[in-house]
Amino acid sequence: MAIAQQEVSIVEGANKLFVFDEIYSFRAAQEQAEKKKLNAFGVMAKLNPLKRPREDTVQLSRKESRLEPYWHIEATKVVDYDCQITYQIPIHNPYVQSIQINNDAYEVTHSRDKAKIDVTALETCHRKIFYDELLDGLKRDIKSATFKSYNEKYKFQELSEVAEDSNVIEPLLPQQAAIQQACAMLNSDAVNAHNIHHNTIIFNKIHLFLVPVFAFEFVWGTADKTGVIEVNGLTGEVIEDGEWYKDKIGQLLTPEMLMDISVDLAGELVPGGGIILRVAGQLIQ
Repeated sequence: MAIAQQEVSIVEGANKLFVFDEIYSFRAAQEQAEKKKLNAFGVMAKLNPLKRPREDTVQLSRKESRLEPYWHIEATKVVDYDCQITYQIPIHNPYVQSIQINNDAYEVTHSRDKAKIDVTALETCHRKIFYDELLDGLKRDIKSATFKSYNEKYKFQELSEVAEDSNVIEPLLPQQAAIQQACAMLNSDAVNAHNIHHNTIIFNKIHLFLVPVFAFEFVWGTADKTGVIEVNGLTGEVIEDGEWYKDKIGQLLTPEMLMDISVDLAGELVPGGGIILRVAGQLIQ
């Protein structure tokens, strides 16, 4: 089988940056966290009759407002290819022995009261395979439907940049990994081809959304333990087993900076596959 070299193309303007407006205030979030602070150390600690957290032994140690990332990746795989196939054509004349089509003769095979001819053909095909996913930038087990509901229910705005002091959490799923994941999914959909003439993956959306989240770290002094309560700035949801993320993006964040694609990305997409990478129409070598 002849296989055309795959091209990965990221269209101009695919990279965009969005931030959601806060629905819940920091003050309201802190009040919720204070009510739940005894739950910050796990269920077993609270149920221990001999040593459990109490109001007077648990104190707020630090707090922050931060922006947590998720990706919206939209891509299309376009394949032009030939498929060699044998058509079985039923023959209704029970007495025919052979058929001639355009100077090609086909022997008719009979089985009981049925007859057919086998015709080998080369199909010229054009196929599109679509990918549209929302991925948690912190690699947690959060379903894409959750992020989809954010997009549908809450107000967000496009930004040209995010200031250094905005406490944006650095994605544990970086953009390159999100692109690789999309390519892997698109390429996992098998194409039954004899020859592939054109094989392109086109990225139309590589959007980074930032969700406001409030985090409150509590110290249980008598047990020398810490726990984190998170409050979602959109939904008001309280997460009792929260995390304090240490890694922040310590520089100005812009859509152009999101396009942090190295020359090695093509090799990372399909090791040894000789990927052609184009960004905004320009060949990356």
